[in-house]
Formats: sequence, structure tokens, C-alpha cells
Amino acid sequence: MPNDRPRDPSDGPNIAVATQVRQVTYLPSPLHLYLRALMTSRKPARAQPMPPLAFERRNVPLDGDDIARYARVCGFAQPTGVPPTWPHLLAFPLHMLLMTDRAFPFAMLGMVHLANRIRQFATLNVADRLTLDVRCGPLSAHDKGQVFTVVTTARRDDIVVWIGESLYLRTGVRDALGTPYQAQLSADPSLTKAATWPVPADLGRQYARISGDYNPIHLWPLTAKLFGFARPIIHGMWSFARTLAAVLPDDVSASGPADLLVEFKTPVLLPGDVTFWRGAPVQPSMQHFELRDAAGTVPHLRGRWQTIGGASSAQPSSYSSSSQTHLPDQP
Repeated sequence: MPNDRPRDPSDGPNIAVATQVRQVTYLPSPLHLYLRALMTSRKPARAQPMPPLAFERRNVPLDGDDIARYARVCGFAQPTGVPPTWPHLLAFPLHMLLMTDRAFPFAMLGMVHLANRIRQFATLNVADRLTLDVRCGPLSAHDKGQVFTVVTTARRDDIVVWIGESLYLRTGVRDALGTPYQAQLSADPSLTKAATWPVPADLGRQYARISGDYNPIHLWPLTAKLFGFARPIIHGMWSFARTLAAVLPDDVSASGPADLLVEFKTPVLLPGDVTFWRGAPVQPSMQHFELRDAAGTVPHLRGRWQTIGGASSAQPSSYSSSSQTHLPDQP
């Protein structure tokens, strides 16, 4: 394992130094958070720098029962250890607090989830307790608006064990700030079909119950139609977790430190079927994969898993300034 892993969430040139760190001891209910999101709808769609704001929650337990329920919904085998996507769910309420804060420049409604990168530097164990720090990362310019990054850092005993970068697009912003937005993962014709998975009509509600993400676009046909979707769409992070469940060993703790990247392409409508495509490992330490529609022609996401083997993987965030993609909406 590299010894030069970042020791503080503000290490590195691309992560904002927060002058305001707000301690969170009580998490608002999902309903309260979504009411806050509705209240952001009047924010103007103009390019602005990100606020020097962070939210921190200490002593967050990795609860075995919650993880087991998550593993079942996302297709992880038992025993599964702690899936590398689990800390993202623990941090999601802090994401909501950040993006609904008065100082945050963009409205939340209609925001598009573009990509996620996860770097896990050590095995996570059930009953571990983490300190989660969520703050703003770099901006990128997209032809449809402004891309921004939310960076989550998880520490165990004051050592960074996990970093997640969530990239979102606020459409309609003119003269966007930052370097141009570019995709890092391209179509790979060598991938072969490995599985077909059903995605039932209630999958969004199943995932919402364990994740706390009750965005209406994921729940019911009527609520999805209110936001422009013909049918509910599944959460992008479910799709990411489901593909990782097929890529990682049954005991995910055996996979070791890893660098995971996903770029969301098109939403998965519920109900339906999706197909999982993977390539032969480029080397023992890397695998590319895709989630596609039932016919195998339309990509829903592209992903890459690789082991962490050097300082370049350990340093925070080079991804958002050099790599991204586009899609219609999925937190």
C-alpha cells in the first residue's frame, strides 16, 4: 500500500481549502433534505466559484445489518465485507447539506450526476467508525453547463482510507468555469456480454430505503413524469454497485486497495432488463466493464477497476480536471 496517501481532505492542489467546517451530529430526514432542495430552485444559472465550505460527521459506524441489506439490493455475494461504494451512501446526506446550503451557487433540481471516482486505500471492516468530510472540488466547463465536484474523504483513526469524487452537471450555465470537460473512458468493442439482469419496477424504492436517496425520479411513474421521465429511473450509484458486485471477488475485502471509476451515459428505465459487459483483464490489476440496455447497443455506464499501486493513484483529484462524460440524471 502506498505510504503517500493523502492525510487530510484539503491535501492536493485541486481540493478546496474550507474556511468553514460545519460539524454534523444529527442528520435531517430525507424529506427535510428534499424540501431544502426544492427551495434552491430560484438560484440563478450563472457561473460562480464554489464556496469554501465543508461538512464533517464524526464517529460514523459501518453497521453490519445495513451493509447486508445494501449488499442484497445491489447483488453482492455473502460474505461480502464492506462494498467500496458504501461510504458514498453514508456521506450522501452531507452532499445534500452542502448542495442545499445558501452559499452553494447552483439549484439542485434537474442536476445531472455525471461520474464517480472512488479510491480505497485500506480494507474497511464492519463496526469500523469513520470521520466523513464533504467539500467542494474543482470546476469543469461542459457544453451544456457547469460541472462541479463534491469530494468526500473518509478517515479511520485520523488516517485517510477512502476518497470519493462525485461529478455533477448544472445545465444552462453560460460561460462555465474550469477546464473543458472530457470523458476518460471510451467505448471498447472488445467487451463481451457476461450477464443479463432484470431491473424490477420497485427497484428504485428498494434502493431508496437503504440509501436514503428518495429523489422522485426514482420512485413512481407519476413522480418521474413530473420531472420529464417516461418511467422511473434507477439510481446511478445502484448501477455502479451492481456492476462492481460482478467484477470484485465475493469477499470484497480481498480485492485490496483500489481505484474505481464510473461514467454514467444514459438512464436505466424501470422496469426492464440490462446487460453486463466486461473485457478480459488488461492485466491482473485492471478491468473495464459496461452496463448496457437489453439489446447491448446503448451504454448506461462505463467503468474501470484497478488496484492502487503507486503515488499517482493515491493523490487526490486529477480526475475532474481531465475526464468526464454526459447523461440525463441519476444521483
